[in-house]
Amino acid sequence: MLKNRLLGLCLLLGLLLLSLTVTAQDASVLRYPIDADPEHLNPFTADTITIGRVSRNIYESLTRYNAETGVVEPAIAESWEISENADGQQVFTFKLRQGVLFHEMPGVELEDREVTADDVMWNYMVALNGDDDVSIRAPELSFILGAAEYTAWYDEQLEADPEAELPLINEDMSVAGLQIVDDYTFAITLAQPDRLFLINGMVNITSPEAYAKLGDAFNNTPVGTGPYRLVEWLRDDRLTLEANPDYYVEGLPMNDGVIFINYPEASTALLDYRENNLDFLFAFPDGQRQSVIDEFTPEFNEKPGLHLRYWGFNMETGFLAENLAVRQALAYALDRETAWDILAEGARFPANLGMLPPAMPASTPTTIYTYDLDKAREVLDAAGFTATGAPIVSGGDGLREGIPTIKIYLLASISEEPQVVVWIEALNNLGIATETIIEDGGTYWDSIVTDEAMVFINGWASGLIDPSDVFDFLILDGNGSMRYDNPEVNDLLRQARIELDESVRNELYQQVHDIVMADAVVIPSAYSKVSWLQKPWIEGFVPGGGGTYTASLWNVVINPQ
Repeated sequence: MLKNRLLGLCLLLGLLLLSLTVTAQDASVLRYPIDADPEHLNPFTADTITIGRVSRNIYESLTRYNAETGVVEPAIAESWEISENADGQQVFTFKLRQGVLFHEMPGVELEDREVTADDVMWNYMVALNGDDDVSIRAPELSFILGAAEYTAWYDEQLEADPEAELPLINEDMSVAGLQIVDDYTFAITLAQPDRLFLINGMVNITSPEAYAKLGDAFNNTPVGTGPYRLVEWLRDDRLTLEANPDYYVEGLPMNDGVIFINYPEASTALLDYRENNLDFLFAFPDGQRQSVIDEFTPEFNEKPGLHLRYWGFNMETGFLAENLAVRQALAYALDRETAWDILAEGARFPANLGMLPPAMPASTPTTIYTYDLDKAREVLDAAGFTATGAPIVSGGDGLREGIPTIKIYLLASISEEPQVVVWIEALNNLGIATETIIEDGGTYWDSIVTDEAMVFINGWASGLIDPSDVFDFLILDGNGSMRYDNPEVNDLLRQARIELDESVRNELYQQVHDIVMADAVVIPSAYSKVSWLQKPWIEGFVPGGGGTYTASLWNVVINPQ
């Protein structure tokens, strides 16, 4: 324990000394606002955008996914080959770059900083550890031959004794699909084909030595190979990265570092942006979006995003699960243009197509629910839900016979969005009684998967320009909050996940999209916009549709002011 404390003290002093280098070069350092600190910077347990925004600049995998183009690019691996073994299994053989070095960090003396296949093997084995306190990556790596059996050993031990002290790596077991060919060649064999393995199957590579020496301090002391290294972290204030002097790509990064400055309030960040103390602004204060855009029109940037905001139905049990006509009527009652274009000042694009953002293949389903209250009435009347009772609101339809009060669950942080008010008013006008249940994040996500929740507000943030990044998480095998489990859809999605022919794959996704929209599983409400301000002296900041955090900061140039 004393050793760890002394190590932590030395590390802190070293980081503070290194930070002087960065602050002396402020003219070439990016000043980047964030609304919260990363919870930690441990790549094995990272699971939030807040962490990813910082860690993607520090850590690298064998490959890199270009969020703008959707192309997989070389990173620690300079090249790879995909083949098939005698058993018909996919084999990915990676040729590592020679001379890639782990960051040189104060207080962490590494005997050998060069990355080899041994380091890659260690990282994959730790990632497959079934203890969630060690790694949460195992489920997404289960396609690797032998990985599921290896992870299951940890699950069995922890089930027998939740307090058991298990080894970081079980030396008594091997994973058949992981192979060190030589010092700079590493092979991964998959039990099942996976066309997205070069994206989803990649593990951020860290130093085994640093992990062992730092102990608990590793969570906040990232040692990677990326274009930047951590030099200072003042909690709830700022986090500073410095250009990696040993980075293997000549000329990168194109700036001297990044300072992530914490602004819990968007209004405070706006004030600093006005004073030229920030190079970017990513969040606009509530109710000020248009005024900020008008104030900084030449500095405003916007592009379509990959996020979906939607209303989900309980598709497992209950009234709405049993009544397609009512789900369809509710879908026709959502006035997206009024909600998003007018009342929300254009914060999002109205989702007038389907579940898939327009940038994705198969994004236009056969069935589309445009705002039409007359159509909603027609559907309800045809299904026998006639307006016979007293009107809920003045001038509206009578209370619809046979439709119970619709319980609508709302997440507190977005419960006052204009779409909520607009939609509930329309339902009441149709003669449909509603009850809203507002909960915070501590209980909401559990509540919406209970039988009590008839309909709920939700969203999904895609990271890939691929339909699987929506469908596989929201509707495959009943995994999503809707608990929609359609055998035909499940089969189509499994076929699409391994289909290498793009045209065939897109047709499979088109079939899926047509089915789920005809079933009215969700009501698409809005697609995101990636919006931001940047100062005129900034060039090369190009985020993908997943959000501003996906921009490759190492490509950003700061021109003389």
